[in-house]
Amino acid sequence: MAGKADQGGAAGTTAAWLGEVFASLRAATDQAIAVVTAAEPPADVAEAEKRARAIGVLARTAKAVAALEADLIRKSRSPEEDGMSDDDRDLSDAELAGLQAEFFARVDHLVAAIERKSLAAGLDREPAARAEGAGAAGGREGDAEAERRPDRAA
Repeated sequence: MAGKADQGGAAGTTAAWLGEVFASLRAATDQAIAVVTAAEPPADVAEAEKRARAIGVLARTAKAVAALEADLIRKSRSPEEDGMSDDDRDLSDAELAGLQAEFFARVDHLVAAIERKSLAAGLDREPAARAEGAGAAGGREGDAEAERRPDRAA
């Protein structure tokens, strides 16, 4: 328990320090932008090109500082602040079971198609073995999908 508190305190200290660093970086970037914008207009092409490069560097610098700060803020948020927890799921157990059944039915259908094509091509292959009850259309008795497929009919 004490370990977690220590880690939280260290993370808080680091976050506070990084906040100060980002404030300093923002201030320095603002000063550099003020110097470039307050300068006299360029007198020739070389000076205009030099200023354009400086503006590009400052733009990339401002973008990098903002991105780093946003990343820090994103990483420092806890899942509770988002209203989500590890237990939250979008699907109920019944929906999940239905999706799994549909998935296994499609896999069975694909396996059957491969087996049919192998037989049609004259390849001697053993049929794929499925565990009982592994899928929704796993060849259960009375299964309409299995009865429609000639390779699944008993």
